[in-house]
Amino acid sequence: MDNVERSRHPRQVREYYDHNTERFLRWGKDEGTFNIHGALWPPGVRSLGEAMNYANELVAREIERCPYPADRVLDLGCGVGGTLFYLGRRLPGLRLLQGISLSPVQVDYARRRIPENQRDRFHIAEGCFLQLPAERFGADFCYAIEAFAHGPDPEIFFGVQAQVLPPGGRLALIDDCLSDAMPSRDLPARHARLLDVYRRNWLLPGLRGVAALNSIAEAQGFRLIRDWNLTPQLRLSRPRDRAIALLSRLFGGRMERHTYLKALVGGDAKQKCYLEGLIDYRLLVFEKHGSDPGSDG
Repeated sequence: MDNVERSRHPRQVREYYDHNTERFLRWGKDEGTFNIHGALWPPGVRSLGEAMNYANELVAREIERCPYPADRVLDLGCGVGGTLFYLGRRLPGLRLLQGISLSPVQVDYARRRIPENQRDRFHIAEGCFLQLPAERFGADFCYAIEAFAHGPDPEIFFGVQAQVLPPGGRLALIDDCLSDAMPSRDLPARHARLLDVYRRNWLLPGLRGVAALNSIAEAQGFRLIRDWNLTPQLRLSRPRDRAIALLSRLFGGRMERHTYLKALVGGDAKQKCYLEGLIDYRLLVFEKHGSDPGSDG
């Protein structure tokens, strides 16, 4: 991505979510959770509501596992606040829950859902997670669910987090990663096309493999302390997915001209990338250097 595209990219992401958020909430079957991310179905999860909230629960558990008191959290790409409000209920000891989104539509949705008696506890801001003044957005724990890969510059992302988090502070990412088993060159044409359709339609210049992310993070003072492949917990090739795949095969070029329908085309390519081992859905947790190396247990 060149400098012109990099400067244009945040506006494209903002317009994408401004246009699509209401449609995602109306048609996405989130079971009233206000989550705009994938459902996970590990053993024991039986309802769609539980599945939609499971990524949020993973974040809650990571906050509980911190070896220090973490009472300030920051959601990087908070959508309409689904995860923030889940954490607020799940972890009543959290003092400050902050969220940031490029989309003013999402920020408005989230702010309207803040309980009147918790206005001082929740803070939702419009902005870019690559530009966070540390004095305003300082946190003990940061996380991003299906938002990191939208960022055009992972190096800047981790550099900003190094300023926002204290020594020992943790950062959790739940997102797609390129499979490290995938060849770095001479990719079969079909695989290259699938990845291009997915990246292009879902605006994902930050899609990287775990090894690459770990190298970038280490250069900014972080160490990877947890890497969990969540892909087996996804439900792929549902009837709805097969219907969208048929539409994409027949009308994909025309669908990509429409802001919402292009998301469906990208989603179909995403499913195929999972099935063909090109990407994985992962939980990655990084810790900023400065804490006791043995503190994670």
